[in-house]
Amino acid sequence: MATILLIGPGAIGSLMAWSLQDRATIKVYAHRAGVSLPGTVESDEATHRLLWSLTDSLDGIDAVVVCCKATQIERATLPLIPQLSNVPWLVLCNGLGPQAWLSEQLPGQVLWASTTEGAGRFGDRVQHTGVGETRIGSPAQYPVSAKTENWGHWLTSQTGPLELHWEPDITSVLWRKLAINAVINPITAVHKCQNGALAEPQWQSEISALCEEIQSIARACGVQLPEALAERVIQVAKATRRNRSSMLTDIEAGRETEIDAILGPLLCAADRHGLSAARLQYWYQAVIRLHPLIR
Repeated sequence: MATILLIGPGAIGSLMAWSLQDRATIKVYAHRAGVSLPGTVESDEATHRLLWSLTDSLDGIDAVVVCCKATQIERATLPLIPQLSNVPWLVLCNGLGPQAWLSEQLPGQVLWASTTEGAGRFGDRVQHTGVGETRIGSPAQYPVSAKTENWGHWLTSQTGPLELHWEPDITSVLWRKLAINAVINPITAVHKCQNGALAEPQWQSEISALCEEIQSIARACGVQLPEALAERVIQVAKATRRNRSSMLTDIEAGRETEIDAILGPLLCAADRHGLSAARLQYWYQAVIRLHPLIR
């Protein structure tokens, strides 16, 4: 049985461990002080025990799965890269920048993933709040080795509680998620509201303006986003109407937000292509003003 080192035992990391624990031994690297492991996942009114353990040893690791926040990826993985540079890696986080950074550190070794699963951590348990799917693929701009791609296909061929699919165009999938997060996260964080508030009529013009900027940036980068992006954002806001965005929960807890990982790549691309991004810049600055020293 393969041994997978998991970094980031939060809600999504717990779901990934739950899905793979019958086919692999799951070891968790304590990437920060005070890391603790949930004991159970609650899903479909059933309680499922998580079979994993903390480790500080990197011996015998066959692959690495990174599920920590985008802001933590560099700090969490840098100490591991020298010893684990020859095994496959999978990175599952918000934004786009951290994935590219990790792929540059580990050429040919890093698969990217995106998930629509919903989950929340409550102390020692994780609640599976929404059934979705997880897509895994090799980014075209950072192609992986045959060994790493074969491991990705092995992951997506396994049967388990989560749906894992191989995605030939993972970059576009991540762009679509980035576009939606770039609208919902900063607005809900600044206005301290649940996602469903964005379905109210007063937000339609702002959502449309943001989506127009995002569409222009994506086109300049050679990425095709859905034409009706604003409608898709509102659909997601309605579908997750009771959810509090990750950026809002970070602000409320006084934690570092993922604003640089979510809006940062869009603003950098706009600057690179000479495009206006006034509304994105407005929300970027609005989030930073909430906690000037916590990004």
